[in-house]
Amino acid sequence: MTLSTPVALVFLLVIPFIAYLGWPRQRYRRVRDSLSLALRVSIITLLVLALAGVQIVQSANRLAVVFLVDVSDSMGAVSQEEALNFVRDSLDGMAVDDVAGVILFGADAQVARSISNTRELGQIRVEPATSNTNLAEAVRLGLALFPGDAARRMVLLSDGQPTIGDTQAAAQLALAAGVEVSYVPFFTGRGPEVQVQDFHAPAVIGENQLFDLTVTISSEVDAPATVTVLAAGQVVHTEPIDLREGTNNYTLTLMSGEAGFRDFFVRVEPEGNDGFYQNNNLGAFTRVEGDPRVLLVGKDDAEIAYLLPALEESGLNVDYLPVDRMPIGVAPLTQYDSVILANLSALDLGQSRMEAIETYVGDLGGGLVVVGGPSSYGPGGYFQTPIEDALPVEMQITDQERLPSLTIAYLIDRSGSMGAVSPRGIPNIELAKAAIIRSIEFLQERDRAAVGSFDFDAYWVAEFQNVDNAQALAGLVATLRPSGGTNIRSGMRLVARDIVNEPSDLRHIILLTDGGADSNGLVEMARDLYDNQNVTTSVISIGVQEAPFLADMAEAGQGNYHHVIDADNIPAIFTLETVLATRSYIVEDPFTPIATSINASTLHPIIRGINALPELQGYIATTSRPTAQTILRGSEPFNDPILAAWQYGLGRSVAFTSDATARWASNWVTWDDYVTFWNQTIRWTMTEGVNTNLETQIIMEDEQARIVVDARNSDGTFWNGLNLESRVVYDPEQPATRVQLRQVAPGRYEGTFIPGGEGAHFIRINQVGADGQATADADDAPVLSQTTGWVMTYSPEYQIRQSNDTLLAEVADLTGGVSLAGVPDQVFTHDIDAASVRSPIWQWLLLIAMLLLPFDIAVRRLIITRSDLRRLSAYLSARFRPEANEEATARRMSSLRQARDRAREGIDDRVIRPNESVTSATESSSSSDTPKPAEVLKPRYSRAPSAVSKPKADTDAAETNIGSRLLKRRQNRENEE
Repeated sequence: MTLSTPVALVFLLVIPFIAYLGWPRQRYRRVRDSLSLALRVSIITLLVLALAGVQIVQSANRLAVVFLVDVSDSMGAVSQEEALNFVRDSLDGMAVDDVAGVILFGADAQVARSISNTRELGQIRVEPATSNTNLAEAVRLGLALFPGDAARRMVLLSDGQPTIGDTQAAAQLALAAGVEVSYVPFFTGRGPEVQVQDFHAPAVIGENQLFDLTVTISSEVDAPATVTVLAAGQVVHTEPIDLREGTNNYTLTLMSGEAGFRDFFVRVEPEGNDGFYQNNNLGAFTRVEGDPRVLLVGKDDAEIAYLLPALEESGLNVDYLPVDRMPIGVAPLTQYDSVILANLSALDLGQSRMEAIETYVGDLGGGLVVVGGPSSYGPGGYFQTPIEDALPVEMQITDQERLPSLTIAYLIDRSGSMGAVSPRGIPNIELAKAAIIRSIEFLQERDRAAVGSFDFDAYWVAEFQNVDNAQALAGLVATLRPSGGTNIRSGMRLVARDIVNEPSDLRHIILLTDGGADSNGLVEMARDLYDNQNVTTSVISIGVQEAPFLADMAEAGQGNYHHVIDADNIPAIFTLETVLATRSYIVEDPFTPIATSINASTLHPIIRGINALPELQGYIATTSRPTAQTILRGSEPFNDPILAAWQYGLGRSVAFTSDATARWASNWVTWDDYVTFWNQTIRWTMTEGVNTNLETQIIMEDEQARIVVDARNSDGTFWNGLNLESRVVYDPEQPATRVQLRQVAPGRYEGTFIPGGEGAHFIRINQVGADGQATADADDAPVLSQTTGWVMTYSPEYQIRQSNDTLLAEVADLTGGVSLAGVPDQVFTHDIDAASVRSPIWQWLLLIAMLLLPFDIAVRRLIITRSDLRRLSAYLSARFRPEANEEATARRMSSLRQARDRAREGIDDRVIRPNESVTSATESSSSSDTPKPAEVLKPRYSRAPSAVSKPKADTDAAETNIGSRLLKRRQNRENEE
């Protein structure tokens, strides 16, 4: 017997105090008080023992076995199946009381079968990650699976090649828990292996210089192969080679090209069989140093006709790309110091490019300059897009008075075809609902909206109402579901019936459909709504095939027609249509921008040294963000931002809401300071290369990567006390991983992160302030910053290694286990010391204490005499002795019979015969020994007579009168008969 909480025994010290208070002090109560004291002491002792956790220790007589089955890629499919067959054969040898569980493990461990006494393995439903081998996690999970009332054995079925985790530490845990770990080694028989062991590129190279990439390839056989090198996803070199058995070293010479950030991947493709394809690729990074480089993106040459020469004249290296040729992803952008977008809409860019730009600026410290035009900002559909997030201006105009009231009817096709899935895996109907919600959020509170839907028939999802409760409208929109056919006419009739009654200044219809419907009368209906009711109609067509009548509808309704192949653009189109319907975001009145000082006497670096600003002919109305710097603003009364800038994350962005062409900036393109203005604007956004006294390396440790940064001053001394932060980008569609770097040694800072997967990771190191923003000097230049890259290579699981049972044998020796290879029938041999099982009994002690409590109360409160005891004894004797009970019953029945007989005799003596007179009867009765009639009428057993008796004469008279009346009554009856 043991105690789980022996410290609770201290409460036994209250027993002497209880004994003192309850000790018998009066002779006549001594027995009761002694018994009460004994009960109280017993109750307190039981309660204290329950608190102390009394346990009964017993020896277990059954065996529990947990099988750990390695299903990592290094095992191979054949070995994995053999391991599972070994488990099945072992289960056949289970004893009746034995139990077993099964765990499959690779990079993680999962329970395939819980502890059970069944002899069938059952169907395997778990799928651990197979890109690594984590023996340690499998052992820990197995320890948690064991029951506490059995001897315990763990059987490890593996090739003995863990790639992550501390196996020895896990074995120590098994030893401490008293678990024997035995093993079954497996030797994989995969084909000849070819792998890229190392791929190296110089950390820094100059522009347009030759440099060497070194590749180390290991091969288990002689084989021909092809080596391919990719830069930014494009093939830059391919070469056939002959691999020899062993290690092969190759040097590839390439041209560095323009300044920027370069990522390289090498791929080796051997001819014939290869064990793993995962180890045939490796990546590397390098930085090409040179003059600052920017990327200019436009839709047509007219938008950059003046801007491109001005940038080149300022000494910047400029790459111009049409928007349809702009690469997708973060990697292509990292080679540029800044990106310039010239009059581009959200539809031109697409969601993927916008996400990559936002990540490039906010997480990698890049620069962004957006030049306006009729297709940009609000009219370009920037509302609630990644581009708007990165800009210092918002797309909505908050001043409601300057905007006309607007009513929009959203008419959505909900036919079955709207259930089709977009390239991002989102059903079209869901994109349509998101687009409606975004458009409603762009509207002003006094605007009105309605949502209609149609398949074969049309109905209102939400009737016309103010949009001041956008959340309620969004809830109604969420009820849309795809089903049925397509009847556009029914939907247009529904909208036309109600929208003509709307009081707004502007009324607009947005029709979204795939066009699979009868077109009769639709164009005429749209024309009639515009001509007679001033209701405009825009049409959004989804699908590869275009329906010509939809474009005709938009033209007749004086709206816009959008043919969408990529449904992911639907939300941006809805926003664009909402802006265009207001007709108020494009301002085309001549004005001269007004410069705004940073403080009382200082201008922003972008316009520093510029004395006079020319006139502009127009701009796109926006709203400056509260934390942004409005450098140039429009004229009264609106004071809209014309040039605004801010720090976004680790990068910077600038918004110029006018354009850079002769459309609105005809006076600017001939301005003497035109080149100076754009040069200073672009260079302000460049945050890289100001002070880069940082050396960064990435070290992979199990499942984590460790960032190590060494910081030194310009004189080479350690730079201490910095507040450094790193942002790691793997997938632009996912938020960047923010890593706080802490100082661990003089000038050294470290932090860890979990890589997103194999491949390129972009890493930005910045000195940040308490608000998490990059710190800057007096000219808004960053103090410390660096952009680098790192490639997570393939897992050690795919390296060329031989199966190794040494580790398995060491774990077994440590815990007393053995090799069970080929002997599954010995798995359930009961040769392990029986485990001690501790069974808590505190609940039984508590129950006994509760049962004793009523007796304690009874002893103190009840008085029991000897008579009570005798009656109790008699009751119990009669209750539990049947023969005594029968005797008592017989006696009671005999007494009852005697009483009945006596009663009958008394009644017979009192009856008067018919032929006797009253007198003779009286005399006869008085002369006999029988009682007189008056006495007979009395009960046999009566109470004592009263102290005052009636005179005998009265009694006789009463008896005579009674007899006379009875006789007379009898005679009357006889006469009647």
